[in-house]
Amino acid sequence: MRVMKILGALAALCLLVAGGATVWAWSQAQAFLAATPSSAHDERILTIPRGAGPQTVAGLLAEAQVVTDAEKFALYLRIEKAAAGLRAGEYRFWTDQTPADVLDVLLHAPEVTYPLTLPPGLRIEDMAALVEAAGMGSAAEYARLARDAAFIESLSLPFAAVPESLEGLLVPETYNLGPGADERAVVAAQIALLREIWTPERSARATEIGLSPYQVMIMASLVEKETALPEERPRIAAVFHNRLRLGMRLETDPTIIYGLKNYDGNIRSADIRRPHRWNTYVIPGLPPTPIAGAGIEAIDGVLHPTDTKDLFFVAKGGGAHHFSEGYAEHARMVRKYILKQ
Repeated sequence: MRVMKILGALAALCLLVAGGATVWAWSQAQAFLAATPSSAHDERILTIPRGAGPQTVAGLLAEAQVVTDAEKFALYLRIEKAAAGLRAGEYRFWTDQTPADVLDVLLHAPEVTYPLTLPPGLRIEDMAALVEAAGMGSAAEYARLARDAAFIESLSLPFAAVPESLEGLLVPETYNLGPGADERAVVAAQIALLREIWTPERSARATEIGLSPYQVMIMASLVEKETALPEERPRIAAVFHNRLRLGMRLETDPTIIYGLKNYDGNIRSADIRRPHRWNTYVIPGLPPTPIAGAGIEAIDGVLHPTDTKDLFFVAKGGGAHHFSEGYAEHARMVRKYILKQ
């Protein structure tokens, strides 16, 4: 019944405009409702301005070749009483959509989003560069926000104390952000995911293994920097847990690198004993802050480490490591995999 009403109204419009016969007008109305501007599935992303009515919206759609006739589509919107449901924003249309399909996008489809991929293991500055490259603000402002004490305090992070920076707390992930997203929107999305990660269950598990949630993030950042293999993360974490329990220094190379200025890809003998806040060859326990963004697999690896007595590991190629319980075996593996190379 509703379709008949629409066809009748569109036919009346055709009669007024063309002055033709009723049968012809009726066929024109039917043709419009079935028509698509193209048989090709071409994308059109359009911005619907705030306060735009049926006539404006129909004109934009016709200009972009999303509908075949602006006047008929404007009338269609009025017949459907869709004016009140039109939303400002950026939406994705296709040139092979019928008027009904287009109306469904206008009333119900989510706004267009743009992906931003921030891989695990990045520092603040590395993430900042990707944010700027994606056109979502400046690298300098992203990095400034990540170290702004007042801004960090305003975030209500899921930790007992306010951290000195957001290093390692800006969760790496692919985020789909709306048009106009800036540095604050990116940080907000990352912190929202951080809050989602720290469920009561994960917080309880952290307490169970003797770490605070923030300490878990610190250790997870070390795990993230030591291995890219998902299956190794709980075992790398186990080594760190075991060493902490025995009062051994963690002695993980990424912590040396984090505190070096102008790192050129080589760790020299002097660097190993060079004192700075993060160098776990020098300091006992965990470093004071995370050193990179850790993904959920690294976090869960810390919370659920492998049941092992391993105290050492050495890279053996292909991203994998050899794990050892004692130093003698570890020394042999260092000679085999590192010194001979």
